[in-house]
Amino acid sequence: MEYILTADNHMHTYRSDGNQTIEENILEAIKKGLTSIAITDHGPFHHKSARCEFEWQLVNKHELKRLQKKYPEIKLLSGIETNLVSLRGDIDITKEQENAFDIIVMGQHRTPHGLKWWDNFAWRLRNLLPTTKKRREKTTKAYLLAMENHKITILAHLNRYMKVNIKPIAELAAKKGILIELNGKGVNFTEQEIQDILDSGANFVISSDAHRKEHVGNPIKVWEFLKTHNIPKERIVNLK
Repeated sequence: MEYILTADNHMHTYRSDGNQTIEENILEAIKKGLTSIAITDHGPFHHKSARCEFEWQLVNKHELKRLQKKYPEIKLLSGIETNLVSLRGDIDITKEQENAFDIIVMGQHRTPHGLKWWDNFAWRLRNLLPTTKKRREKTTKAYLLAMENHKITILAHLNRYMKVNIKPIAELAAKKGILIELNGKGVNFTEQEIQDILDSGANFVISSDAHRKEHVGNPIKVWEFLKTHNIPKERIVNLK
């Protein structure tokens, strides 16, 4: 089956942990025939080596408006990759700040800062410990709380770090119209988890998670994944 990607809604720039400019991402996307992209630099509580202040996100947004006039052939969206930072379902932007973005990607990462000092310790420690049923259930609850309380568009790289129970997350994603990402750096779903997502009615979205310009619109690990897993094309929203 031939897959043609139409949009890429998860990528980074030098303003977080990428090494390219917004314009370099745009030019790469146009070269690859994409019709839409979102710039989603990390939220302000990401690990220290890639910290991105909220004010930088506003700079991104202003730059995207300028570049949209220069490149009318592609739709440019303002986004952010927020960090899930506590078992309470907190993310690292406020509800007021959420309104600044067209797309909000939410991911869980190894070493984010917490809203409270004990979150810094507890949340990071969970990444270092092996997954247990209890830890999986608590992490799942944190995702569900975040999905209920924030304007999440895409769930990024589920199961990459802390494992979750996919079925309840997929069911809530279907209810709220949240997309489940197939990430270009790797997909961490079992055959049963894919079936649970399909049964829930939730849809997938493919993203490059590009940190280098050449990876924009080129989710290599997803193409490999789709060769061995039967996901109906119509359940992936950015394919034609």
